[in-house]
Amino acid sequence: MNKYKLYMLSGLGFDERIFSNLEITNADIEYLKWLEPDDNETLTNYVKRISEQIEVTEQPIILLGHSFGGIIVQEISKLIPVNKIILLSSVKSEYEMPLRIRTMKFLPLYKFLNKDLILKSFPVWARLFGYNSEKGRNLFKEMISNSSNNYLRWSLKTISEWKQTNKKLPELIQIHGTRDKTFPLKFIKRPIIVEDGSHFMVYSKAEEVSRIINNTLLT
Repeated sequence: MNKYKLYMLSGLGFDERIFSNLEITNADIEYLKWLEPDDNETLTNYVKRISEQIEVTEQPIILLGHSFGGIIVQEISKLIPVNKIILLSSVKSEYEMPLRIRTMKFLPLYKFLNKDLILKSFPVWARLFGYNSEKGRNLFKEMISNSSNNYLRWSLKTISEWKQTNKKLPELIQIHGTRDKTFPLKFIKRPIIVEDGSHFMVYSKAEEVSRIINNTLLT
């Protein structure tokens, strides 16, 4: 048994395959699964349901979240004892989000979002957002295809409305890329920076991201 139990949660529309290129040592790894949101489900209730996948033992727990998964793991830390939180391409408060995301709570364009629209428009913006390899692009399309429109819309609504209310977060490590178009680096306070890292860097620059995570697990 390793020192830590590391629970990983992927970002919006993704699954655990986004972590497939990581090489993590010194931690026992489990993947949290996204759940289908109930009608009008609150974030509090949704987080409670996801947290039920976590087994609390004497082994210290680290939560790692990519993108929207980073928001969820911060909320989970309100419910269970957590040693550390690692954010990948994510935000630690609403003030680190670009205005276009925060204004969605007033202008709910997410209501018109569907996965067919995402997949049809993907070739237009894929490379801009860091999906530079054919393998990575195919993986994105497979993962989005497995998502429901209900889940996608609920998630975007939740992101736009989220506010950081936890004043006593565990130790937090934030890893962010210089070319992240979803959550631009200029809004992120004091992260560990990955040069040329996109929002997809957990997959496309997995070697460097793995090194940073493994160094974190040594402390």
